Amino acid sequence: MSTPALEEWFSLDVRRNRKSFMLSTIAALATFAVCYFVWLQFAETPRGKLIGLILFGFPTIICTYLLTAQRLRDFGVSGWFALLWILIGVVDDPTRSTLQFAAFVVLCGIPGTKGPNKFGDDPLS
Repeated sequence: MSTPALEEWFSLDVRRNRKSFMLSTIAALATFAVCYFVWLQFAETPRGKLIGLILFGFPTIICTYLLTAQRLRDFGVSGWFALLWILIGVVDDPTRSTLQFAAFVVLCGIPGTKGPNKFGDDPLS
């Protein structure tokens, strides 16, 4: 059985299949958006808005990194490759959006390793 989409967001001990990765990523980003929107309703100053962005943005960045690492481990690649998002973030804006979309498509398109690999058991077994 695959890892449930709303569990193990901050874990490095699981492999995450494509469906679970997509649903988890959408849920994490939607959670950030809702929390930040609610925060903006009460923040009156630019400093208050920045505090909300940091308060909710930092855990979201950590969470999406760990979800990406879990997904990479499903097809036998080290989770450290998830740090390539930092390099993509440095690129100019039009190219950055294209690279981020391409990386997301690759993560959602490559099937995981059948059976166990060095990172754990098959999440679909």
